Amino acid sequence: MAAALFDAQGCLTAEGFARIGASPPGRAPAELAAHLAQCARCQRRLLASAASPSGVPAPRRQRPPVWRTAVAVVASLLLVMMAIVMLRFLTTAPR
Repeated sequence: MAAALFDAQGCLTAEGFARIGASPPGRAPAELAAHLAQCARCQRRLLASAASPSGVPAPRRQRPPVWRTAVAVVASLLLVMMAIVMLRFLTTAPR
């Protein structure tokens, strides 16, 4: 029975993952839960399959374009400079 839950590499098979998924939270079979807690490969496989309901990994998000990042940095610097000018204006005593 346990041999059907583990493959030749010692990782969980699809049936093993199905058993874990079918059990209520905190009630997975002890042997399967212990293996899953120690095996990084099985953890990655479980998280990848849980990322999308169809079992197909979700597409990776693309990075924002560099120009948009540059605009955000320039806008932030302008806001800081405006704040400094306003502080200087408000803290100087009138003559």
